[in-house]
Amino acid sequence: MNCKRTIALWLLLIIGAVTAFSYNYHKAFGNNWNLAVECVNANHAEWSKTLREMGITDVRLAEAIVFPELIRYSRWRNEIEKTAVTGLYVTGCKEKGNYSIGLFQMRPSFAEDVEREWNTSPLAQEYGFSFDVSDNISARRSRVMRLSTNEGQCRYLAMFIRLQLLRHPQLLKMSRKERLCYLATAYNRSHTASWSSIVRMQKQRSFHTDIIRTKSTQMYRYCEISAEFLRRYSQ
Repeated sequence: MNCKRTIALWLLLIIGAVTAFSYNYHKAFGNNWNLAVECVNANHAEWSKTLREMGITDVRLAEAIVFPELIRYSRWRNEIEKTAVTGLYVTGCKEKGNYSIGLFQMRPSFAEDVEREWNTSPLAQEYGFSFDVSDNISARRSRVMRLSTNEGQCRYLAMFIRLQLLRHPQLLKMSRKERLCYLATAYNRSHTASWSSIVRMQKQRSFHTDIIRTKSTQMYRYCEISAEFLRRYSQ
């Protein structure tokens, strides 16, 4: 009997710890978390339409992938970065002005990689479009224009998910949370990395919301924040 009570007590402590741990993300980000949720709610209908047009049925999972970026998003900083991308990237190359822009904080280099992979995948033929990936001002300008709209970023997000599922069909056999953690890590860290590398990256605390990282910067696991959003708003 004492043994059973001890086990029950430990289970309650574990459950309590997990609940507190999950809540800490909401608490740690405070109003920025609330603003990110408001952003999702305000754009959910529009994003759902675009994502479903691109074959993404689990809209909440897609939103969870980019939710940490919404927490970190800063309008004034985005305008500065967008100006830098327009001025440096368009007239130069992805090594210049390769800054994250938009709500989903996408870099031009990310868009380039997605476009190239899309062009060589069966999805390009299925959807009837491909991208100009030439290394010239016209192609780079068109890319930045797509990245500068919510619809364009939604399309890139959908293409990223579809391409990952093509590359790693085993994702469909995983639980929803496991699939999310993999995709969120790939999105944040390196979507071109190997399966084993991305699995390893899931355990690393490499995400922060400070403008400049310092010794006192609090670091987080990106995929855990995504998972917490999905847990709270799974429908």
